[in-house]
Amino acid sequence: MRVSNLILALFFSIHSLAAQSPKRELRGVWVATVQNIDWPSTRNYNSIKQREEFIDLIDSHHQTGMNAIFVQVRCAADALYAKSTEPWSAYLSGFQGQAPSPYYDPMEFMIEQSHERGMEFHAWLNLNRATMSSKTILSSDHLARRHPEWLFSYHGQLILNFGIPQVRHYIAELVKNLVKNYDVDGIHFDDYFYPYPVKGASIPDEKTYQQYKFPEESLADWRRRNVNMLIQEIAETVKSTKPKVKFGISPFGIWRHQSIDQEDGSPTRAGLQSYDDLFADTELWIRKGWVDYLAPQLYWGTTHKVAPYKALATWWNDHSFDRPIYIGHAAYHLSDLWAPSELAKQLSISRGLPKVQGAIYFSSRQVSQNAKGWRDSLRTKHFEHIALVPPMLWLDSIAPTAPHQVSLTKQKDQWILRWKEGEPSLDNDPPRYYLVYRIQKDEIEPLDKAENMIYKGSDKQIIIDSKWIKSGTGFVVTALDRLHNESIPGTIQWIVPNVVE
Repeated sequence: MRVSNLILALFFSIHSLAAQSPKRELRGVWVATVQNIDWPSTRNYNSIKQREEFIDLIDSHHQTGMNAIFVQVRCAADALYAKSTEPWSAYLSGFQGQAPSPYYDPMEFMIEQSHERGMEFHAWLNLNRATMSSKTILSSDHLARRHPEWLFSYHGQLILNFGIPQVRHYIAELVKNLVKNYDVDGIHFDDYFYPYPVKGASIPDEKTYQQYKFPEESLADWRRRNVNMLIQEIAETVKSTKPKVKFGISPFGIWRHQSIDQEDGSPTRAGLQSYDDLFADTELWIRKGWVDYLAPQLYWGTTHKVAPYKALATWWNDHSFDRPIYIGHAAYHLSDLWAPSELAKQLSISRGLPKVQGAIYFSSRQVSQNAKGWRDSLRTKHFEHIALVPPMLWLDSIAPTAPHQVSLTKQKDQWILRWKEGEPSLDNDPPRYYLVYRIQKDEIEPLDKAENMIYKGSDKQIIIDSKWIKSGTGFVVTALDRLHNESIPGTIQWIVPNVVE
């Protein structure tokens, strides 16, 4: 079989066979804005400096090999974006309700910077908090002033009462507004549903429970139903507004213990459970297809006595219901307990699980500041080669058409590879970026190998590095859309032996 035909026949494999160099995996990082954890830095209220900081941050993660960024844009019924009915976040200006100065829209800016670097941008929102503490100075248009009846007080914070239908609809409308007005790749929620239990504190929702419960429905079941209805409404809102926007959640890492649920529980023995303590039935959400992925926060080490990493990662892999799992890794432990080798072990374990299709690190700071050399390790070893975000075929399975008029020409001392956009695809989605592969004659499955990808970007021509100019070397161009469906290859361009030699 000729090499060109072999490429076409074997092209559609999604993952590289090399476990340590997967062609496709999500590589993400959480950027926490609450209390200025990651961005913008504390008391940096100048928007010009904020933008400079973000450019430094996104450049760092792009150079590390990240292909997705999850930025917290709603911390406590506030907004780090302009087109919101909620007040501006105090983390931008020092005062809630005060716009950035000089004025800019942080969301538009961050999306633009992410997409310029070929990275997905996911808008991360907190679901339940209305205030961080009782000392929070609230603007006149804050939710606590407009609808105090929608909130309850718990452990010094005001929390949204999910038992009230108007509250659930309010959150869904916030999401609709965000998806409609911004070119986000995904909507992302963290692990805060009903509040984490605090000894001696109780959730004051008895009146709402009595008003909305089903006959004979327990308080716990009623709370879980509230959260289920909320997640379903958000999912339906996202898909009806922009069907190709992803929706995912990062839950607490333990759903239920096997001692509580012998059939479905994880082999853990103690600690909080998402289902029982936060009233978050994550397994239902992924089984129903309401979420496109889950990113469980597996913040325990490989030698943890009651919640070991491998056992939990395997449990989530086995309960994925054919949706991807992205593991949430505790990079923050590099600041205290862990050596980089611990995270390396976790990454190796997860890459061996077929439904685990990537990793997200919390938080940005430990990675960008190279805590204990972890960024160097990612950049030079674990993320040495380009990786593509895995496709989500239930959202979009139609690939772009192949690039046209691919040519390789020598101009003076440079070899230039050029191509043009192909014909419109069946769904009329234009290519978002292109890939260039370097291949060798008689190479088996060359487009499955991450090490063969030498360019990813939106340009339609590149200068070929002189080190690749060898007889028997060819170059292949493919086109990919926003959900990373890859076209068949354009015409292979081979280095002509007599030209080189």
